[in-house]
Amino acid sequence: MTEDEFRELLDRHSSDLERWPRATLREARRLLAQSIAAQAMLDEMVAVELAMTETDGDATPPADLADRIFDRAFGTRTASSDALAPDAAPLRGTSRPV
Repeated sequence: MTEDEFRELLDRHSSDLERWPRATLREARRLLAQSIAAQAMLDEMVAVELAMTETDGDATPPADLADRIFDRAFGTRTASSDALAPDAAPLRGTSRPV
């Protein structure tokens, strides 16, 4: 199994190797024993999955989230993006001018 194949399986089946197709487990475990990169991929997926399950009690996304993501991804402006409130929270990993 290559690291690319491992990444694809990780994306498809999660970090829980027991959820993976049985035919791939032996190869995946062998790769994990030999590859620091594969170990890092697994660690990263575990961290992402843990972050996704942690909530602060309010799991409802803002109503304009899809518009904001689209605007940032494609540089477009929609009516709702032009009217964003100054206190609207920025997307993670971005900063907003003060």
